[in-house]
Amino acid sequence: MTSGQTHHLCTRIHSFHHLYKIDIGTLPECGVGRLLERLGDAGLADRIRASCHAISGGNPRLVKALLRDHLKAARSGAGGDVTVGAEFQEAYQRCLLGHQALLQVAQALAVLGPYGSPWRVASLLEYGEERASRAMDLLNSAGLLEDGRFRHPAARSAALETLAAEDRARLSARAAELLYADGADPIAVAELLVAADKTPDQKGVAVLWQAAQKNLDEGCTEEAIASLRLADRADLSRREHMDIHMALVGALWSSNPATAEPELDRLLAAIRAESPADIPEQYQCFLLFMVLWFGRYGDAEEIFKWSSGGGDTDTASSMAALRVTRQWVTFLKPMLIHDFPGQDAPDGEVDGLWAANLEHGLQLSVDELGMEIGHLQDPRQIADFSPDAMHLLSPSNHFWFAYAYACRIVWALAAKGESEAADRLCGALFTAADKLNMKTPCAVALSMRAYIRCRHGDFTTAIDLAGTALRSIPPRGWGVAIGLPLSVLVAAHTAMGRLEEAQRYLHYWVPKEMFDSVVGLEYLRARGQYCLASNRPYAALNDFMVSGMLIDQWPVDFGDLAPWRIDAAEAYLRVQEPAEAKRLALEELKLSPDRPLSTRGRALRILAMAEDPDKRRLLLYQSAKCLREQGDRYELARTLTELSQDYLSTGETQQARTTWHEVQRLMDECGMSAQHESRRELVVDGVESRGSSQLSQDAGESEHAEDDEAPDTAVESAEQPVLSEAEWRVATLAASGMTNRQIAKSLYITVSTVEQHLTRVYRKLSVGNRQELSRRLWLLIGATGASSC
Repeated sequence: MTSGQTHHLCTRIHSFHHLYKIDIGTLPECGVGRLLERLGDAGLADRIRASCHAISGGNPRLVKALLRDHLKAARSGAGGDVTVGAEFQEAYQRCLLGHQALLQVAQALAVLGPYGSPWRVASLLEYGEERASRAMDLLNSAGLLEDGRFRHPAARSAALETLAAEDRARLSARAAELLYADGADPIAVAELLVAADKTPDQKGVAVLWQAAQKNLDEGCTEEAIASLRLADRADLSRREHMDIHMALVGALWSSNPATAEPELDRLLAAIRAESPADIPEQYQCFLLFMVLWFGRYGDAEEIFKWSSGGGDTDTASSMAALRVTRQWVTFLKPMLIHDFPGQDAPDGEVDGLWAANLEHGLQLSVDELGMEIGHLQDPRQIADFSPDAMHLLSPSNHFWFAYAYACRIVWALAAKGESEAADRLCGALFTAADKLNMKTPCAVALSMRAYIRCRHGDFTTAIDLAGTALRSIPPRGWGVAIGLPLSVLVAAHTAMGRLEEAQRYLHYWVPKEMFDSVVGLEYLRARGQYCLASNRPYAALNDFMVSGMLIDQWPVDFGDLAPWRIDAAEAYLRVQEPAEAKRLALEELKLSPDRPLSTRGRALRILAMAEDPDKRRLLLYQSAKCLREQGDRYELARTLTELSQDYLSTGETQQARTTWHEVQRLMDECGMSAQHESRRELVVDGVESRGSSQLSQDAGESEHAEDDEAPDTAVESAEQPVLSEAEWRVATLAASGMTNRQIAKSLYITVSTVEQHLTRVYRKLSVGNRQELSRRLWLLIGATGASSC
């Protein structure tokens, strides 16, 4: 018989002197191994016996269930350690359901979690502590517990599942009272209150609020949201409801902004129902940021009137909130900056030293960020904070202050061309957000880092970062900010010649309000670059000119974030309007002292393309010098491609070949495939458009790929008849798109002589038109070690 001492049969059995009692304990680890070996095989038993013993406690029924779970997982492809699944939970429940008294104790322990003890179980079940202790000992001896604790989370879940919903709510509410009376951690009490799912009283609201703040600071966002939702159901004052609801909207936004918008609607409706002007300034700023994120500019203007219509803005908390929100308004709706209260950050805060200080603070700890970012520059200013605003000083709120300033500084550094400092700051910003498990700030930090890498020519990394960011938040949750990762993905894929991929991201739906923000500028620019690459220069020109119009309307100088003049100048070159391209390039060069060297380098290249051939080389030299100093590999490759062609046009084939090989190396560093023969077209937009006709992108790529993949291309080029120096000059000018009359004028020869040279060149190179001539010349000049003249 396997009965406990309390059973009525035990006394009668013990009266028989020829019978004796045997204590049968659980299996030791070696016994678990033998059982597994008998049911399975020796190798499997040796691998999982230790884990099986730790989880089952040596209970044979549980050991067999674990083996069945493990074998099921192995068949489905899962490997590794022992798997705890449905078989184990079912077996655990069967062990408990046969003993009602033990079941009740296990249920109480499951509700109490890590705070389970004999006297708490006794209080929860309302019977003696000795009885509870004896039941726990029996559960220990059966392997169902270990020192009064569940051996595995699945065991606790199995015990909780045996409770009816109303019974669990009742026990959870009682357990919360017990833990609160004992001064337990607010997070543990809040977890029980949420499980009880009853409207809390004032005392319960205080516990839920403390637990939510602590969970946010520890990165447990979902737990914080559950606590705040429950607290919001209580009968509270308007200010208390506002505190809780604001925190709820913020927590939802940091986790998934799409879930925050319905709560934002409810919050705004509640504020409008009463006097909105008397809510604290920092809360008005918070609401302003939220509605701007979703592009709700009508609500933004209304809240902006609340912020401008009065209120005390002299306190440290209000000034800090104003300065933080101003950073967001600058990028999400620049037109609102005109009359925004408060002043922007001093210019000194956007230099590399300030960025390094902030990066250091982000890497130290989130707790220290309040002093690092200077929102409390004097510790005595803490006296200016009202008691109900003290929660603004928690680590998660420190992060919010640092986050806004860091984003602003990243953009400022990017505009000044200090990509390395901006990239490091983005990395520190992501790490700090990741510690707090804030998905949305993490996604924004990844997108900004991708933007910086894309500007630097590191397209492969930019695509990886922006793709990760875009997938981490549902598209609807991105709001107007969705233009940031999309613009990077479109621009990077376009630069690498992957036009189908770029087009796929252009098919994403974007809100029209996005185009009133800075991210809209970047999106317009990326779309324009795609249109240029897909031979739609007028569509590209429209996007670039719209960008310029928006920037002129805004009261904020964004520097080099959207160099629309250079982009438009490239489009003008494509539509055969070099005079307009030259005018825009010169305008940009006048602004160049305030622009990074990469912008000046691009402007010089455009000017070279629009100028007469005799002035071109010096401008290209200057462009390459600027781009080398800036470290912009992609734009440098484009300039060197033009320079290589200029060398070729004058018969300097050795210099042309050397320069073209450097272009190929730079393209490899930018992530472009070495097999992509058409990469010349990728780095020198408009070269072929200067000719009388242009092949389509798709046809050109397929023909080039076939030529490039031919195994004997180098051999064929080596066997071509040698072109004379005069023939090279005429051929390269013809390939660049010049007419016979223009070639004759440039070389001071007759048109008849040009025609004779071209006839011989066509015959020697076996080509039939100027497009084929251009491709053949570049194959010759790109062949390592093959001399063609």
